[in-house]
Amino acid sequence: MSGVGGAGIPRLQDLSYVEVAATQVAAGQRFEQIRRALVTRAAELAHLSDLDGSFDEHRWEMIRNDPQKYVHNTVDVLKELMRLGWIERTILPSGPGSAYAHADTTYSLTDAGNEWAKLVSIDRRAAYNALVGDLIAAHPHFEGFLRALGARPDSTSTHLTIPIMRFDPARHGQYDNFRAETFLDDFIDYAANAAQGPGLGWRASSTDVEQAIRGYVTRIQARAMARQKTVTRKQYLNTCEEAVTRLAFTAAGCPLDYVTHELLRRWTRFLGLATFSYYAPGPPALRLWATGTVTGRGGQTTIERRVGPDVRHQLLTELWGIWQAERSDGAAGMYLPVWQLRAAACWRLRINDDEFDQAIVDALAGTHGDLGIEIHLDQASMRATPGSTRPLVLPTTSGLRRVFNVINIAQRSPRDQAGAPAGADTTWP
Repeated sequence: MSGVGGAGIPRLQDLSYVEVAATQVAAGQRFEQIRRALVTRAAELAHLSDLDGSFDEHRWEMIRNDPQKYVHNTVDVLKELMRLGWIERTILPSGPGSAYAHADTTYSLTDAGNEWAKLVSIDRRAAYNALVGDLIAAHPHFEGFLRALGARPDSTSTHLTIPIMRFDPARHGQYDNFRAETFLDDFIDYAANAAQGPGLGWRASSTDVEQAIRGYVTRIQARAMARQKTVTRKQYLNTCEEAVTRLAFTAAGCPLDYVTHELLRRWTRFLGLATFSYYAPGPPALRLWATGTVTGRGGQTTIERRVGPDVRHQLLTELWGIWQAERSDGAAGMYLPVWQLRAAACWRLRINDDEFDQAIVDALAGTHGDLGIEIHLDQASMRATPGSTRPLVLPTTSGLRRVFNVINIAQRSPRDQAGAPAGADTTWP
């Protein structure tokens, strides 16, 4: 049987699972019904992110009908509700094999849990703002993550940058010729040199960088060998990234493992508190930055986010300069991937991806008056969209979504602007 455990970050892939579970408990639903509701939510999220038609409803229906699927997810979210003090503590399944014994178990909301369940039904924004305060109170790592990224009043930096050297097939080899030791040496040198300078949001000595990265990679390799597993090139590169990420957060005063960091960057992006990119301008790195400030904890929490018409207007007035910086070759009429321009704009203004996307929608609608630019969107693709990014997805009047992969920004001449209608000219292929 499973207990609540400590203050570690639960393995919740999406924070909306908290809302699903809380409202299910409020409705008196049993464990099995809560599990099925969470599967339904996971399927909705998968459908929303599906841009190529690969969503498989039959697969999700099979998961929904299998009482041993999503048991860990259900247990994790119920544990979190107990940790937050929103439901009464009780025994939970230890795993899929024991879920059958808890299928008909119901749970009781505390006064605090009942209050939040009512709030989320009438004002989701206020409810999730309240959740932020409770998460800070319950999870030191959550608060530490916010502080490291610049989202707390006592933060000493506005961001956290983690140098991640790119793989060079000419130097590091490919496939069976992958030169792992050469890559590791170069990766450590790259990180160590970066860690000596300002601007990362953390510092570490060359010795600390060497010991942290090489030691972590060596331990992971030893475990693989003990299990008679082969570490692929991709796994090796990922292990190096894990190592330097752990080092960076530890040096920034927030020691955490790589999976916890992945969950927290997903949570904080969902909550509109922070975001990240591997493709912001500058030397290759993972950059994470705050998009708001969180003051206080628990019920005394206030949040200020960099969102709204004024922020979007500022973005659009600076968009031409950002475009020029990204199109360093100055070639007229050329397109950039949307995700590349978005990363540059959001990094410069310390805002989230949704604000960039809404700013483009506003520009198309002429919301901000004469911007003196033309925005051209195209559904063609220059190259594959990286997994951590997304194209620009705009709704249509028919309810369908159109996916735009590339963008071009052009500055209109004063002569063109004289007779132009308000807003940015746009091309809709």
